[in-house]
Amino acid sequence: MKNRKLKGIILALSFLLIFFCEISWSTDITVTGSGWSENIDALNLLAGAGSNLIDTYQSAADAVQLNITATGNWKVQVEKTDSTLPGGLHLYIRKTSTPEGSYQEVTDIDQDFLGVSGTGNTNVNVQFKLTGVSIQVLPGTYSATIQYTVFDQ
Repeated sequence: MKNRKLKGIILALSFLLIFFCEISWSTDITVTGSGWSENIDALNLLAGAGSNLIDTYQSAADAVQLNITATGNWKVQVEKTDSTLPGGLHLYIRKTSTPEGSYQEVTDIDQDFLGVSGTGNTNVNVQFKLTGVSIQVLPGTYSATIQYTVFDQ
């Protein structure tokens, strides 16, 4: 009888150790910032009445901050969700923290955005760009949500 109880205790301890190891190796992401809002009106006409609109707009270089806490290799993917952007408008994203990244279009399919190896906190500033604005786009309020997903690798 004593052997069975001891076996049960050893198995329970092994399970707890595995459970705690998984927690200690977790990767988290926190997104903060005000995001980006742009009001495009007659002040954005290239040359006054009858002309086209400026076609490209950029947010502040730190419109959003990502704080990633990790203990190994990780990557962040981005995806555009809940978008009401009409055809012809394209939303881009880039990392502006050192080293600065290139713009990449955000689509409705998950795509790699960042990837790093290391331990501790990584803080990343993010900037957005909108292209394709013209007087051909109907006036209205449009929006898009960007979903950030962090993965252990």
